[in-house]
Amino acid sequence: MLFSNAIASFAAFAACLTPVFSAPVADASSVIVRRDGMADVAQSCYNEVETKCNEISAKIDAAVDIDVDLAADIVVDLQVIVNLIVQLGVDLTAKVTAGGLVALDVKACIEVVIAIVNLCAAILIKIAAHIAVGVSVDVFVSVVVALLACIRVVVDLLISVCLGNAGGLSVIDLEVLVGLAAQLTACLTAFVNACIGLGVSV
Repeated sequence: MLFSNAIASFAAFAACLTPVFSAPVADASSVIVRRDGMADVAQSCYNEVETKCNEISAKIDAAVDIDVDLAADIVVDLQVIVNLIVQLGVDLTAKVTAGGLVALDVKACIEVVIAIVNLCAAILIKIAAHIAVGVSVDVFVSVVVALLACIRVVVDLLISVCLGNAGGLSVIDLEVLVGLAAQLTACLTAFVNACIGLGVSV
C-alpha cells in the first residue's frame, strides 16, 4: 500500500520529467552566489550532480527499459552523485564550524541544496518508471541508502543553521531563513518517497 501511494503521489512529477533536469523549487543556476561562500560550494555540487543526472536520463531514454547491465551502469553513476554530496557535506560542515556565516549566502545555499535533492528524487522516479520486468531493485539498494544518508547529513546541517543551533547567526540574521527549515524537511521527505517508489525501504 505504501509503495502504491508513493508512486501515485509522484505521478504528476514523473510525467513532466525531461532529459535536462531542472529544479522544481529553485533554478540553482540563477542563484547569486558569494565567492567561496556556502552557496558557491553548493552550486558547484549542483552543476556536477545535474550533469550526472542528465547522463543517467539519456542512457534510460536510449535503452527505454533498464536491463541488468544498464542497472549496474546506473549504480556506478549514482555512486558518483553520492561522492559529490558527501564532499558537499564535508565542505559545508567546515564552513559552518568556522563561523562567520552570511545569512543571504546561507539562504542561497539552501535553495541550491533543495534543487540538488529534487534532482536526485527525480532521477530515482525515472529509474523506477523504466526498470525492466525481471530486474530486481536490490541492485540499487546500497547506493540509494548511501545517497539518502549523505543528503540527510547536508539537510540536517542546514536545518540546524536555520534554527540557530549551529553557525552562530544572530536572531536578526535568522529571520532571513524563516521557513527554509520546513522546505528542507519537505524536500527530504520527497526524496524518501522517491526511494520508496523505487522499492527501496528506508
